[in-house]
Amino acid sequence: MSPSGYSIRLARPDDLDGLGPVERSAASVFRDVGLGWLADGDTMDPGVLAALCRNGTLWVAVDGRDEPVGFLAGHALDGSFHIAEVSVGLSHQRRGIGIRLIEAAIDHGRRMAFGAVTLTTYRDLSWNGPFYARLGFVEVDPDEAGPGHRRKLSEEAEAGHDPTRRCVMALRLDQPARSSRIAESRSNR
Repeated sequence: MSPSGYSIRLARPDDLDGLGPVERSAASVFRDVGLGWLADGDTMDPGVLAALCRNGTLWVAVDGRDEPVGFLAGHALDGSFHIAEVSVGLSHQRRGIGIRLIEAAIDHGRRMAFGAVTLTTYRDLSWNGPFYARLGFVEVDPDEAGPGHRRKLSEEAEAGHDPTRRCVMALRLDQPARSSRIAESRSNR
């Protein structure tokens, strides 16, 4: 357990029912930027979460009672480890939990010899593109990221996301084991 009272661990099947409410709470911040439909939309498919849990690519942040307050879901995509979702419940945000979840994904990507960790995000929202940039992620051309990433952006556009605001970001894993940018970001909170 960290000094903040939260720890990160792989998800267990009994955690899965609590992840939808965490995701819904996390998404509530989109209401403040004219994207309320995201806050009210579907959460991750429970079957997908169960599969990621079985595959060991679903992490939860838990409080002192071992209750999930955040999670990160990821999978292989175009030779990279792709972060499909990072959600931290609204009342638990701005405590470094998201960074710690991302660190877990980066550590996994390195252990599994992926070339990069990727994600799609809004390039202009402070808790999206600029946040990931502070951690060392850089925007990459979707064509260079691969067909799965292009398909992901296309699916997001079909779901209603403004494609001019969305991007693929990547963190190359040939960098030092612990990114100094992540350490700096944690100390600047």
